[in-house]
Amino acid sequence: METAIQNSNTDIIRKRRILIIDDHRNIRVSLRMTLEGEGAMIFEAENCKSAVEKLGKYEKDGTGFQYDCVLMDIRMPDGSGLDILKTLSDNNLAQKVIMISGEGTVTDAFRATQMGAFDYIEKPFGEERIIVSVARCLNFNRVQSDKERLERKVFKQNETMGNHPKITEIMRMVKRVAPTNGRVLITGESGTGKELLAKAVHRESSRSDKPLIKVNCAAIPATLIESELFGHEKGAFTGAIKTRKGVFERADGGTLFLDEIGELSLEVQAKLLRALQNGEINRVGSEKITHVDVRLIGATNRDLQEMVDGGEFREDLYYRLNVVTLHLPPLRERSTDIEDLANSFLEDAKTEHSLAVDSFSKEAMLQLISYQWPGNIRELKNIVERTAILCEGLIIEAIDDLHDANTPAAQARRDLETTSDMQSGAFTFSADLISWQEFHENAGKSYIKYILRKSGGNVSEAARMLCLERAYLHRLMKKLGVQRDVVVQ
Repeated sequence: METAIQNSNTDIIRKRRILIIDDHRNIRVSLRMTLEGEGAMIFEAENCKSAVEKLGKYEKDGTGFQYDCVLMDIRMPDGSGLDILKTLSDNNLAQKVIMISGEGTVTDAFRATQMGAFDYIEKPFGEERIIVSVARCLNFNRVQSDKERLERKVFKQNETMGNHPKITEIMRMVKRVAPTNGRVLITGESGTGKELLAKAVHRESSRSDKPLIKVNCAAIPATLIESELFGHEKGAFTGAIKTRKGVFERADGGTLFLDEIGELSLEVQAKLLRALQNGEINRVGSEKITHVDVRLIGATNRDLQEMVDGGEFREDLYYRLNVVTLHLPPLRERSTDIEDLANSFLEDAKTEHSLAVDSFSKEAMLQLISYQWPGNIRELKNIVERTAILCEGLIIEAIDDLHDANTPAAQARRDLETTSDMQSGAFTFSADLISWQEFHENAGKSYIKYILRKSGGNVSEAARMLCLERAYLHRLMKKLGVQRDVVVQ
C-alpha cells in the first residue's frame, strides 16, 4: 500500500516545473535532490529580487504562469516571501505556493493561509513531508484546472447557441424546465443545435451526475430500433448472441435523448408510449417487466402535429412528449448571431489545427451574414473550419474560398452562375410584384431542380450538395412540388 502511494506521488510530480525560493543554499540543494529524485524539473531563486525575476510576467487568470508549484521561504535578506505571495494571490496563483520557514510564527502561518497558500511547512522538514505536500498541491491544482476547463467548455456550449433574443428566451426556459422531470420536445431545422440544447437541459437538471444517452432514431434500421431502445435477451433473434441492455436501462436515473423521434415506426411508438406512461419496458424476447426512471428529451426537424394529422405519429404519444416545447429558430432568422458564432468557430479551428489565420475581413463577414445557411449552425461551423484551413492570414472571402474548392457543391454553384437555366424558364421574374415568401419558394424550387439535374436525380447526392439531410430534402421537394422523375427527364 505504501509503495503504491509513493509511486502515485512520483507519477504526479514527474516532469512538473517547480521553483524553489530560499536564501540558504543547502536548503535549495536538499529540496532539489528530493524533488529531482521524483522526476521534477527544478528552478531556483536565492532571494526576493531573483524570485520576482524568475516568476516573470503572467496574466491575471494565471495562464502565463510557468511553474506548477512554488516552494518559498518567508524570511529572506531583501524582503519577505509573504509580499511575493500577496502578489501571486492577487493574480489567483497562491494555491500553487507552499510556504516554508525556520523562523516563522503562528501569525505568519495564518497570514499565508489567509492569502491562499496551499500549505505551510516548518523547518526542519523530512523528505516525505515535502513529497506528500508537493504531490497534493500539484494534484489539487490539476483538479481545479480540469474543473475550470470543463466550466469553460460548458460556457462555450452555451455561447455557441448565440445571443439572439429568441435564444436568450429559450435558455431562460431551459433554466425553468431543467430542474423538473418534465419531458421536453426540441424542434427546429437540421443543424440548429438541438443536441446542444438537450445537453444544456440535462446539465441544469438534478440528473446531471447521471448518464445522458443519445440515440439518433433516423440512423438505426427499423428492424433494430426496438432492440436498441429496450434491449434484448440472448437468442431473441438471429445475431442476438448475448443479452443486451437497451438505452432505457442504460439511462436509468438519467436522461434519454431521442433525436429525430419522428422517424420511429407506429409499432415502436406504441411501446415507447408504454415506457413513458408506466416506466415499464420489456426486452425483446422477454416477458419480464423492468422498471426504469428516465427523463426523456425528444427532438425532431419534422412537424409532429402534421404527422399526427396524417396518421404517421400517435396522437397520445405526441401529447406525452409535448409537455414543454423548445423551438430553435433557423440561423437565417437570427443573423445577428452569425458574427459571434463565426468568430467562435474560427478560434476553435485555429486551436484544433494550429492554423496561422488572423480573422475575417469586413467583406468576408458580410458574406457570412448575408448567406441563408440552409444547413444552419452545422453548415456555418463546417464552412468556417474549411475556410480557416484553406486560408492564411486575413480571411478576405469566406464563402468564395470554400466554393473555389473542388467539391460538388462548389462546382454546382459556379455552374449556376453561368447557366442559362434562370433565363430559360426555370425561374423568371414576373412583371407583377410578388411577396418575399413566394419569391423565396420559387427560387428554392428552381435551385433544387437544378441540383437534382446535376446529381442525375440522386436525392442523396443532391442533399449532400445542398448541405441538407436526405429526409429534409424529400420533405422540401414534397412541399415545393418538385418531382425527381420529371426533373431528370
